Amino acid sequence: MAKKYLLSTQKLSQQIKEASKVFDNLTLLSRYEIVSKQPLKVINTEKMNYIVKEISEVNEKVYNFSRSTSQVSRKLQTLSMLFPADATYRVLHQILAQIERKQQAVTENTFKIKKDLLKIEKLKRKLKKAKDDLEKTEIKLEIQETQIRLSNTFSYLEAALKEIGFLLETYEEIKKNKNIPDNWDEYDFEKAEIEAHIKGAFRNAIRDYLVHGRIGMGTCEWLEQLGISPFEAIYEVSNFIAQANLKMNNKQPPDYDEFYEFLNKMAEKYKNCYKKACKNLGISDKLISERFTLILPKNFEKDK
Repeated sequence: MAKKYLLSTQKLSQQIKEASKVFDNLTLLSRYEIVSKQPLKVINTEKMNYIVKEISEVNEKVYNFSRSTSQVSRKLQTLSMLFPADATYRVLHQILAQIERKQQAVTENTFKIKKDLLKIEKLKRKLKKAKDDLEKTEIKLEIQETQIRLSNTFSYLEAALKEIGFLLETYEEIKKNKNIPDNWDEYDFEKAEIEAHIKGAFRNAIRDYLVHGRIGMGTCEWLEQLGISPFEAIYEVSNFIAQANLKMNNKQPPDYDEFYEFLNKMAEKYKNCYKKACKNLGISDKLISERFTLILPKNFEKDK
C-alpha cells in the first residue's frame, strides 16, 4: 500500500512538472510581453506634463461642482433633461463630470498596478522558500495570473489618460471659442441656467411635434416649470414648423443655424417667465442663493 502511494506521488510530481512548462508559456497569450517592453503607447512625458498642468484648473471646478445638479434645476424641475449644444456652461459642466470619472479610473488603475507589482515581488520571495514542486507550481501560477492582470491594467490606465487629455483639449477649445474666462465659477453657471432650460424645452417641443404632431407630456411639464404655458409653446413651435414647411416646399429647409436662432429667440422672449412659476410655488424669483454659491470677486463686485 505504501509502495503504491509512493508511486502515485511520484507520478503526480511528474505531472506537476509538465504542467509547469505549460504555465510558463501562459504569459504569451496575454499582453504581458508587450507591456513589459513599453507599458504606455501614446502617453509620454510631454503629454503627461500637459495633463498635469491643465488638470489643476479642472480639479478646482470639479470641487466646486460636487453636487449633481444646479439650484435652478432643483427648484424648477426634478427630471434630468438634455440641453442644446450652445448651453455652454452645461457643456463645460458635463466635461468636468467626465474628467472626474476618468480621474477616478486613473487612480484606481494606478493603485492596482502598484499593488500587483508589490504582490509579484512578495510571491517571488515566497517561491524561493517553497518546499516542494506543488507549492512552487501554485506560486508560479499566482505570479503569472498577477502579471497578466498587471499587463491588462496598463491598457485601461492609458485609455483613461488619453480620454482626460482629449477632454482637457476640448474644455480649453470651448472656453476660447465661447469667450469663457478661466476663473468662471458656480455663479456664472447658475445665471446661464434659465436660458439653457428654455432652449432645451423648446428643442424638445419641436422634436415632439415632428415625431408625434403634438408636444409631449414631459415637455409640457418642463415648460410649465419655467412659467411658460404649453399653449404659448404650441403657438411658437407650430409657427416655426409652418414657416419651415413653406421653405421646404421651395427646397430651402431651415438649416442648423436657423434652428438655433429660433431657440435663442425663445430664450430671449420667455427669459422672465420663470418668475410666474416661482410666484405659484411660493418661492423667491431670486433663484440663486449667494450664501450657498461659489462667487468669485469678479462676479460679486459686478453684481453689487
